[in-house]
This record gives sequence, C-alpha cells and structure tokens, in this order.
Amino acid sequence: MENTDSKLASFIATSQQVDKGSVVWDTMPLKYAYYVGNELPPSRYVSSVRAIVFQDDSVLVIKARTHQYYILPGGRCEKGESPEETLRREVLEETGWTLKGLTILGFMHFHHLGPRPAEYSYPYPDFIWPIYSAQADRHIPEAIQPDDYVKEARFHALYSLPPLNIEKGELALLDAAIKLRQDMI
Repeated sequence: MENTDSKLASFIATSQQVDKGSVVWDTMPLKYAYYVGNELPPSRYVSSVRAIVFQDDSVLVIKARTHQYYILPGGRCEKGESPEETLRREVLEETGWTLKGLTILGFMHFHHLGPRPAEYSYPYPDFIWPIYSAQADRHIPEAIQPDDYVKEARFHALYSLPPLNIEKGELALLDAAIKLRQDMI
C-alpha cells in the first residue's frame, strides 16, 4: 500500500495476500488487506490481535449486535501485553473461552487514507492485527464482559459457515487455518 514505511513493506512482502478492500470506520477511511504468513509483525504496528478458534470440526462464530457474523474474535492490546496475552484476555472477555495451541496464521494490514484523527493513540498511518489459529480449551461463561458489540458467540460446524455471510477475507484465513491444522496431523 502506498506510503507504507520500508520496514513494514518488507514484512508484508514475506506474506501472501488473500483478500483486500476498503472501509470507513466512523469517519476514518481505510484500505485493508488479509495476509497468510507465519511471522509476527513488528510490534510497533500492532493495535489488536485476533484468532480463528476451533473446537473439533467447528469454528467459533461471533454474532454482532448489528447482526453481522465474523470468525475473528479478539481485540485491542493493553500496554505491556504480548500478542498472545492480548488474544487470551480478549477472547475470554468476549466469548468465555480459554485458548490453547496458538499458532500465528497471518494478519490484517490497515492503511489510513485520511489525515490522522485528533487524539488518535494507535499506530498511524498503518496498523496490523496479527491473526492466530487456536483451539478452544475451557468455557468460563462468568468471565464474559458484556459490551455493545458482541451479541452471541457459539461454535458452528465448518460446513455451515457460507450461509452466515462472513467476509471473504475471513473465509480465506479459515481455509488457511484448516490447511494448517491438517498439516499438523
């Protein structure tokens, strides 16, 4: 993506792009791309961490209060947390599930198309969300922190996902995660 610094561009070049698009969050126009790769990005660009979470032949699907579905639970990093610590905390708070078997799967790269928003405390103009593949371990429903975004989190059999209208890039990462799981057997 244009205007991406050379260190980040070198990192991105080591991975395979599987989808791209653009979006407007509030008033912030962004380009994004999904990548498959097995390296963590430079930490200075990481703002959030996500995962595809499996349980046997099912995947954890989140239904947002907006009635959208997605398969990448996770969230923002807190100061001093490693990506794995962020992921474990966020997935537990959103879904009540603890995780095991974390394996880096890829990342999402976002690039701001507009000026830096006032009081914006995240990496700019580029930021990255590392994406892991993980196994659900224990369910602790009392750990869920209710919020304004997540309505429901439950496992769906892998064959039932297409009718849920999940983003094409997320499905490409799911395919990569399924292949990674098969390669580990």
